[in-house]
Amino acid sequence: MQGEQMISALIGLVGAVSNNGRTEHTDGVIRRAFLQIRNGGSEQEIVEAVHREKFAISPDCAICKNPCGNTSDYDMARFHEASESIQNRKLELIKSIGAYLESVQEEKLPDLIYQGIAYLGYDLQEKAYVEMIEQIHGKIIR
Repeated sequence: MQGEQMISALIGLVGAVSNNGRTEHTDGVIRRAFLQIRNGGSEQEIVEAVHREKFAISPDCAICKNPCGNTSDYDMARFHEASESIQNRKLELIKSIGAYLESVQEEKLPDLIYQGIAYLGYDLQEKAYVEMIEQIHGKIIR
């Protein structure tokens, strides 16, 4: 899947946000990450920008000797180990978030987008992903 490292890093960033809140740059970092990867941007540069933002939010996480895992990048092996239906729902969720970010130009991202990214890191029932996708689709300007 294209953008795996970026998705992994964004899940860690959202974990940092859930613990410590956003900076004035966080929404822009997330928007640029999704849009650049969709438009063929350098994934490594995107991941580095996401990590910089995560460590700006949670500076101690960069040097922690006993990481709790709350802000760690997501282990994409877990994505690939999920059932095909869950993988497909997560891919739909990624596409929905990207579509929202392309269609809505507001600088401040709604909490729903952060929640959607967080869902990518969880092992949930298929219905939860479907409901999140529907909520995001409901926010897209057509």
